[in-house]
Amino acid sequence: MDIFLQAFLDAEPVWEHALRQLTWYHVLIAAAYLGAAWLCVLNGYIAKSSREADAIWYVAAILLGVMAANTVLHADVFLTHLGRSLSKLEGWYGERRLVQYALVVVFALLALWAVGWLRFAFTASDVPSEPVAWGLIALLILLAVRTVSAHGTDAILNLRLVGVSFGRLLEFAGIGLVLHGASRCLRLR
Repeated sequence: MDIFLQAFLDAEPVWEHALRQLTWYHVLIAAAYLGAAWLCVLNGYIAKSSREADAIWYVAAILLGVMAANTVLHADVFLTHLGRSLSKLEGWYGERRLVQYALVVVFALLALWAVGWLRFAFTASDVPSEPVAWGLIALLILLAVRTVSAHGTDAILNLRLVGVSFGRLLEFAGIGLVLHGASRCLRLR
């Protein structure tokens, strides 16, 4: 337990620094996540009253709420640095790249499974919404890749395009797909 406590104490200053870097930009992204979550809640409520499958909408809303909280609280930054500290303290810091890339492969395989499951869940109802499934998958993969924080994936996500990092552009695209799909469902109901 001492190693975990020491890793926590090592990761805490980095996390505090990330929290101090919070700007209106992060609040705007969190608000977009919460707006998408609200549309999912509305779709779930309407689906339930229409006796359609509603659980997937509520699961989507919860996931989007967690991602909004992560945007403000930077839990992924904390978990990344906690993992780095643990690997240093336990003596396998040099081998961490192998673990990171193995996790990226595992997340990719999970994402492939989730694509099929979410596409089925969101298209099985009377008002299908495949964009919500694609947006959720993109956002979940992005969160997982950011948390794993492998060197190569970080370099790609931090690549600047039009003044914005590639990771943020992917995030905007994912949120946009969810917003588009959920609002489309509301219009069609």
